[in-house]
Amino acid sequence: MKKFAVIGFPINHSKSPALHEAGFNELALEASFEAIEVSPADLGSWLSVNMIDYAGVAVTIPHKEKMVDLVQKLSPAAKVIGAVNTLYWEHEVLHGTNTDCVGVLRALQTEVPNLEDKKVLLLGAGGAARAALFTLQTAGAKTVVWNRTPEKAIALAEEFHATAAESLSALSPDKFDIIINSTSVGLKQWESLIAADFWTPHHVAFDMVYDPLETRFLSEAADAGARTVTGDQMLVHQALEQFHLWHDMELEPEVMGNAFFLAD
Repeated sequence: MKKFAVIGFPINHSKSPALHEAGFNELALEASFEAIEVSPADLGSWLSVNMIDYAGVAVTIPHKEKMVDLVQKLSPAAKVIGAVNTLYWEHEVLHGTNTDCVGVLRALQTEVPNLEDKKVLLLGAGGAARAALFTLQTAGAKTVVWNRTPEKAIALAEEFHATAAESLSALSPDKFDIIINSTSVGLKQWESLIAADFWTPHHVAFDMVYDPLETRFLSEAADAGARTVTGDQMLVHQALEQFHLWHDMELEPEVMGNAFFLAD
C-alpha cells in the first residue's frame, strides 16, 4: 500500500487527508493518507529519515518556503514562486513542486475562463500572493498588488513585473475586473479589507480564506451583484493536481468538493 501524508505545524486544521481519501475511495486505490505535525526545527531531520516511506507528501504552513532548499529537484513554478507544497519521488530523486498556482488558476476559471488582459487587484504579498501572481502573470492578466506593508507590495510587484498600489482608498473600482484576497483577513472573523461601496456587479471576488466560506469580503461583493469564488475552490483544485501528479489518474472535482464539506 502506498503511503501519503501532509506535514505542517500545526496540522489539525488540514483537510488534505479527507480530500485525498475521498479520491482513494472513488477510484478504489489501496493507499493511505495521514496528517503529521512536524515542527520547523525538525523539518530537515523528518525529511531525511521519513520521506523514503512516502510516495508523496503535501506541505503546508509554515514549511512551504523552507522546503525549497531541502528538495533535490525544484519545478520551474516552485522556483519562481519560492514555495513547495508537493513532494514526490522520480527515479529516486526527491522533487518539489507547487500546485497552489494551479489551484488559483482553476478556481478563477470557474467564473473567468480567460484571464488574458483582465485587470486584477491582489491583496497581500505573502506565499499565497506569490502563487497567485505567478498564475496571473503567466495567464496574461494585468495585476496591481496591495499590502498593508507597502514595501512588501512594491518588492513583490517589481519581482513579477507587476504594479504596486500604496493606498486602497485611492483605487477606482472601475479599473478592476477581479479582486483577490490572499491575506488572512476574514479568517474566523467578520472583517474585510475592501469597503462595501467598492463592489460593483462587474467584479469577480475571490477569497482564499475558507473558514468561513462566506467571508465578509465575499458577502459584501455578492450583495453588490458581483460574482464570487470561495476559498474551497483553490484548496480542492490544488489537491486535484497533487492527486494527478501522484497517481497519474483524473478525479472529478465533485469528489473532493463533497469531501471538503464532510471533513471536520
